[in-house]
Amino acid sequence: MSRVHRIAAALAMLLVLGGCLSLIKEPDAITTYSLRHLPSETAPGPSVNWSLTIIRPNSGTLLDSNRIAVRPKPNILQVYQGANWSDSLPDLVQSHLVEAFENSNRIQTVSRQNSGVPAEVALLIDIRNFEADYGSGSKIPSAVIRIHAKLLEYPSNRVLAVRDFDTETPASDKSIPAVVQAFEQSLNRSSGEIVEWALANGRSKAKAK
Repeated sequence: MSRVHRIAAALAMLLVLGGCLSLIKEPDAITTYSLRHLPSETAPGPSVNWSLTIIRPNSGTLLDSNRIAVRPKPNILQVYQGANWSDSLPDLVQSHLVEAFENSNRIQTVSRQNSGVPAEVALLIDIRNFEADYGSGSKIPSAVIRIHAKLLEYPSNRVLAVRDFDTETPASDKSIPAVVQAFEQSLNRSSGEIVEWALANGRSKAKAK
């Protein structure tokens, strides 16, 4: 093979490789969303003299991740592509609740489970729903949050109170940023209700100091 032919073959090979490389799809960018704790919706009230620990919430397998769940139809649960929560959902909800109790300025101490901080009351959370739900054929979803909560005497785990908290906030449109904003409103409302309920039901039940 002549030198000219070798050069031509090499150029042809480069063109083929270039064409192959152009077919390799770049990974889609992922946007990470956080949920801010907005000004507390907890009403003013008396302070309590007991301490609380918040156990890491339980959830289903799909929700125990940083994926943002969407329910396009009643029996179909999917996740948004290209969008994640800033933390796994149970950890995100736990942190949000800790901040909500702290910002109420009505409780002695609040901590996460296994933090080493002594506590007399424990809050156990089950996240039943945390999804953008299109309902019955709606074109715009609502941020639906359903939480089952138990107050436990700690460390005996005797049940003090049980309640379900359901919030639903329509998004302004079907874009992911609008859906995240609706989630933020729903979670803040749920957190405020949980704080009020826990302070009212744990106060008289906790051990007297």
